[in-house]
Amino acid sequence: MALLEVRGVTMDFGGLVALREVSFAIEQGEIVGLIGANGAGKSTLFNIITGVQKPTAGMVFLDGQKIVGLTPHEIVRLGISRTFQLVRPFLNYTVEENVRVGALFGHARHSEVYRRIDHVLKLTELDAKRNLLV
Repeated sequence: MALLEVRGVTMDFGGLVALREVSFAIEQGEIVGLIGANGAGKSTLFNIITGVQKPTAGMVFLDGQKIVGLTPHEIVRLGISRTFQLVRPFLNYTVEENVRVGALFGHARHSEVYRRIDHVLKLTELDAKRNLLV
């Protein structure tokens, strides 16, 4: 079973079709990129996955659970969140503290947060610089 599955998602705004029958599956541990021109529907797709918008048609599943129709905060509690690009790190914070800002969002268990921080720092090869000021 896929960790995240988008099945037949369509989104139209009146006569404008932003997404037409988009389908894909992402397995646990996969790293996936989404590219496209301005206006291609990337943000609309993320809005649907995170519960900001409801698709005209189609379904989204997380670990086999339907998440279309859930609120954004309910989806965050299930493990999907959205961040917007920060063009600058938080100055006078360490590398680890900057990562912690994102890791804390939506998580109640601190042990899980610290495991995620360690994972991200190792994945990005920043673990040796975790205590340096930005």
